[in-house]
Amino acid sequence: MTSLRARLQEQLARYDDEGFAALANRGLLRRAQKDLERLTVHVSEDADTQVVVTVGEQHITFDERGPAKARCDCPASGVCQHILAAALGLRQLAEAGAGAAPSVPADRPATGPDAAPSAEPPQAGEPPVDPLAPLREALLAISPAALLRHAGKAGYRWAWQCVQDHDDTSWLRIGGSSHLVLTLQQPRLTLRYMGGGLEQLIADVALARIEKYQVAAVLAFQRAHGQALTPPEPAAAPRTQALDLGMDHALAATGAASLPVTRERLRLSARRLFADAVELGLSHLSAGMQERFTTLAVWAQGAEYPSLALLLRRLADHVELLLERAGGADEHRLLDELTLAHALVDALGAAAAQDLTPARLLGRARTRYDETGTLEVLGLGARPWRAASGYVGLTMLLWSPQEGFLSCTDARPESLRGFDPVARYHAPGPWTGLGAPQRATGQRLALLGAQLNEARRLSARESTHVTMLPPQAEAWSAEGLEPWTDWAALAASRQAGRSLLDRPGPMEEWAFLQPDRIGPCRFDDHRQTLLWPLWDAGGRELVAELPYDRFNAPALAHLEALPAGSVTDGLIVVAQVRSLGGRLRAEPLSLIRPGQAQPVSTLHFDAAPASPAAPGLLARWRQAWAARSETPRESGPPPVAVPGALLGARHTLQRLAERGLPSEVPDGWRAALQQLATETGVAGFTAFAALGPAARPGEALLRLNYIRLAYEALGGADADALE
Repeated sequence: MTSLRARLQEQLARYDDEGFAALANRGLLRRAQKDLERLTVHVSEDADTQVVVTVGEQHITFDERGPAKARCDCPASGVCQHILAAALGLRQLAEAGAGAAPSVPADRPATGPDAAPSAEPPQAGEPPVDPLAPLREALLAISPAALLRHAGKAGYRWAWQCVQDHDDTSWLRIGGSSHLVLTLQQPRLTLRYMGGGLEQLIADVALARIEKYQVAAVLAFQRAHGQALTPPEPAAAPRTQALDLGMDHALAATGAASLPVTRERLRLSARRLFADAVELGLSHLSAGMQERFTTLAVWAQGAEYPSLALLLRRLADHVELLLERAGGADEHRLLDELTLAHALVDALGAAAAQDLTPARLLGRARTRYDETGTLEVLGLGARPWRAASGYVGLTMLLWSPQEGFLSCTDARPESLRGFDPVARYHAPGPWTGLGAPQRATGQRLALLGAQLNEARRLSARESTHVTMLPPQAEAWSAEGLEPWTDWAALAASRQAGRSLLDRPGPMEEWAFLQPDRIGPCRFDDHRQTLLWPLWDAGGRELVAELPYDRFNAPALAHLEALPAGSVTDGLIVVAQVRSLGGRLRAEPLSLIRPGQAQPVSTLHFDAAPASPAAPGLLARWRQAWAARSETPRESGPPPVAVPGALLGARHTLQRLAERGLPSEVPDGWRAALQQLATETGVAGFTAFAALGPAARPGEALLRLNYIRLAYEALGGADADALE
């Protein structure tokens, strides 16, 4: 046996069905497995440069690049069923010759992000064998020169920038047991590595320029293991220089070299505008100030700063409301929005100084759906809704052990006749093979060809195929779903590692809750909202809320009919958990009762349990809804107590921002800010005093207000706030 054949068989021993399906598809894999049952496989040539395997009448040639680059003499292009049959046959020949058992499937979950159990138990007294250690060493040993040759200069530059943009470690997931499984979060792509060169990183989705994604995965893997990454060569400067249109009206110019200059000017103009607004006084803004915000919003869009452009448009609209004396205008809220925009500009400037462009700061101008291959999900129900913008729709919620919570929405303008979100729950679609969204509730599904965006929203395109999987009781158990049982830990997790600039995606707000005790429902007449208390084992209360409207009425009746007391059937609540006013609030969607034939009860569509009190309470809800004002009132949760020092800092900063900070009389505002830092420092809030000097009084006030907002946001993670 030649060394080439030995290396091939070593690689093929790490393949499982998922790996072979990634080479081609599941249909070709099934055909190849049937071919092995009736055809003879033998090695017709075993040389140092190539190995030729005969399957029936076909001849398949393997070289050092492995099965991904094997060639077959049949008319089919790419990896055909004969190549798969030859690879399977080579693996069988190796196992038969060595008397080995089949290799361990790679989809078995690993115990850590980068570790997996050995395929065979170690002998007594011997250290455990890690089958992934050689694969990790092989990826870490790939040199920058090899990566550059594989993807080219442009591809390597793209891959390096992509890794730098995603500076969090969660962008790359590392798993697998018999081979390495590298999963990129954005774009959605899974690469399997069984050994060999870069060509052996097998993707689960066919992409035109797979080389740059392979290089990005290797770079992210090396960074996760502490290796320093070699930056690419700088791009060639454009032949023509962009026109200089002035500091306040510079547009995004042609050429990559001019974009950093445009962005730097934009950040400088934005800082100047924010400081001008605060120093002038938020109660004294003019139409000219509103036009400056609008101009900067257009500029930010051209400079490829989507998040900043969105904030600037919001600020321009808010200033316009103030000028019109509209009821929704609020100087205090405008100050907070200015503070976040100023902080974003500072963060973008700090990133640009390190030649970085983090995606979480830049944002995206337009969402993109990426094909994910096959997803196994659990259907958690659906809810109809109506948005303030005049749209109505139905949103399905699903759970994937790999991806987390997922959603799929079908929405239409309310003015469009014939679309009813409630009826849509029972209508066919949205995917081929799914009779209706109702059929997905409480079922295990396999989505083939699903498309997912970065917000974890699934596309409703008909080309996605659904296969109903057999029931599996453990999938709905507490061990499978891992619900939250401690509300303090839940609150802390929502604040851990986040800043005020981080915008959690809508799917990150969903959670499984397993209360120890549930209370009777009560109705808040002022807010026209049902309140359902949930207590954990430590006696902490988390209030689930549902406002009354025509879509939520069935869910309200369902919750009101639930008996209060200790939970004895392992009840799990699927809810959207948000932090409002410093407290957690949950909006329930469905109830899971593990062990039952139909484990999921969707509150908005399933019939409520019989309860003698329900009819009277429902009539009260309808009376309150019918008697409501034509103009809905803004109503939120009860305010949370803020420490006196922070409350004083808030009032001081808001008063100064409303009146203005004239630069020609600096003593007044300097004394006020110094007194604020002293009073808050005595109370233990030392970050106010630790803030360095600012170039302008407006910038100093905005930075202090950011610290105040951060302190108040941290109060939401305090366990005492949940009492």
